[in-house]
Amino acid sequence: MFPPNAPAALSNLLSLVHGLVAAYQDYQNLYEREVTRRQQIAAWEKAVLAEIATKRQLLLGYLEQVLAERRQICQVLLTQIDCAVARGDNEQLPALLQTLITLAQNAPFKDLGDLQKVQAQLANPDHVWEL
Repeated sequence: MFPPNAPAALSNLLSLVHGLVAAYQDYQNLYEREVTRRQQIAAWEKAVLAEIATKRQLLLGYLEQVLAERRQICQVLLTQIDCAVARGDNEQLPALLQTLITLAQNAPFKDLGDLQKVQAQLANPDHVWEL
């Protein structure tokens, strides 16, 4: 009926099947962990991109405001300089020119050169930005 080594062969076969089932279960567990991990990474990516977009809009708004104010101040100064030249006002002209030079020397981007300082300031909610 059964060969003499049938119990050993059956035991080996059962061991192989058990090994296959265990390997498949390990694969399934690993697959589920990796799917979850990918979902977490995708959610993190979405949050970081939203934060970047928000900071970008804030920075663009800030720059637009600062540059608009500087443009307006420059236009006023240049108008006053033109008027001083037209009047021949040699007392007010040097002061106006010095004000324009000082404004030009104090560029709104000069403090952005130190990236670590800027990042620390952006991270500090109590930091006051002077315009």
